Formats: sequence, structure tokens, C-alpha cells
Amino acid sequence: MLKPMFKRIVFTSAVVALTGCVEGKPTVREICESSPALCNDLNDDNWCNSERRQLIFSRYERKQNDTNEKQYFLMRDLQEYSQCIELASTIEHKKLKRKQSNRIEAFINSQKNIKQLADQTADSEHPLWLYWHWSNRGDQDALQKLLALEGTAKLEKPELKLALATYYTKHDSQKTFALLYSALRLYGPGDRINPEIPSTLVSMYLKEGNGAEAYVWSQVAWQLGQDNLEKNSMKNIVNASKEQYEEWDDRAESIVDKIKSGNFRGYYSSSS
Repeated sequence: MLKPMFKRIVFTSAVVALTGCVEGKPTVREICESSPALCNDLNDDNWCNSERRQLIFSRYERKQNDTNEKQYFLMRDLQEYSQCIELASTIEHKKLKRKQSNRIEAFINSQKNIKQLADQTADSEHPLWLYWHWSNRGDQDALQKLLALEGTAKLEKPELKLALATYYTKHDSQKTFALLYSALRLYGPGDRINPEIPSTLVSMYLKEGNGAEAYVWSQVAWQLGQDNLEKNSMKNIVNASKEQYEEWDDRAESIVDKIKSGNFRGYYSSSS
């Protein structure tokens, strides 16, 4: 049985600039000045800026409206920040030892916060938390409860479609494709888009032997912020003409626009 581990995910649609407000949201500086507790346990240098910024916004959003969904995305952002700052904490700052010790302290704090939130949600019946505890802690009871909800309205969310797709990856390729496309159709304007969905489509299309679709979805994943994909990495796998690459790039850009605007209506069609 597949037991996926959490993968680093960056949600670029939710990233807000350090200066200026977007749609009435406060800036990081404003949040930290008004609510220091949301920022004080994080590093104070330039490492992991985007992860730190997103974590602060997630903390702020949870403070405004403490729902299961907000808690879940806070956990995702905590994990992403923790992974980044763990690496940064191992890099010695030769001139300013305090900087390194500050990063080490921030990493320890992040681990404490992850454990605290995980313990708080250990008995949660919410589908997002069932998924998290299965995929991160191997909780098979949580998996069975999640699978029991398949086909119900409770799973009509992109993250939960991805959760089911993750489970079915080794069991049912056709179902995996259908779930991933369904997840993308559920996004609305302004939603945080998980680039792991198109990234998984890349893997599935490569497994199917469909290089063209794998390339297109690699560009979609890259544009949506999947940071473990390089823009041109698929060119080492899929050989095509310059004109063909340009056509695929245009198609990928169109797909991204449709997903972001809530107008994606694509369906999987087997190449076999």
C-alpha cells in the first residue's frame, strides 16, 4: 500500500508582497507589528523568506477564522517552512554566529508547532486531517475513514481529490487521472492552487508513455510554483522541435489561466 510522505509544496497564488496590501490584506510587517506572537518564533534573517512569509499569512488567516481548512493549510506551511529552515540551520554563518543559532532555534520551534498541531488533530474526523495523518503518520484507520467518504460531497475539494488520487496511483491509473483532472476543475478564482496536482499528472503521463502531455503538465506545474521542477528539465526526456515546444508552452499557459480563473474544464483522455 502506498504511504506517501508530505512533499514540499509552494502555493504561489497565496503569496503576497512584503510591501503594499492586496485586496485589503495586511502586509507581513503589519501582521508582525500588530500580532508579534505570529512572528517571534521564526528566523529574523533573509533565509526562507517566501516560506516564512506564507507561514505568517497562514497564522494570521487561522487567527481570523479558525477552521479545519485553515489549520490544515497552516500545517502544510509549517512543514514547508520547517524543511527550509532545517537546511538553513546547518549552514554556518562565519561572521555572525547569532544568525545560525537563530535559525536553529526557529527550526526547533517549527518542529514543536508541528507536533502540537498534529496532536491536537489526531482524533479529527475531518477529511483533510484524515489524509494528513495517513500520509504523514501512516495512520491506517484514518485512511479507511477517508476512503469510506469517497463519492460523497465531503470530498469535493481539490486537496481531497488529490488525496484519493495519491492512494489510487498504484492501484488504478484511470481513476487517478480522473481524480486529478476533477481536482483542477474544482478551483475557483483566487483559490490556493496545489502544484502537486499537475506535478502528479506529469508522473502519470510519463508512466503512460505520453511525453507530449507530460511536457505540457510540467510547464503547468512549474508556472504554478512546483519548485522541484525546472522549466526546461523535461526537454531532456521529451525531444521535439522548437515549434512544438512553443505550441506546448502556449497550451500550458492557457491551462494555467483557466485553472486560476476557475474555468478549467479539461478531462482525461487515454493516449492508448
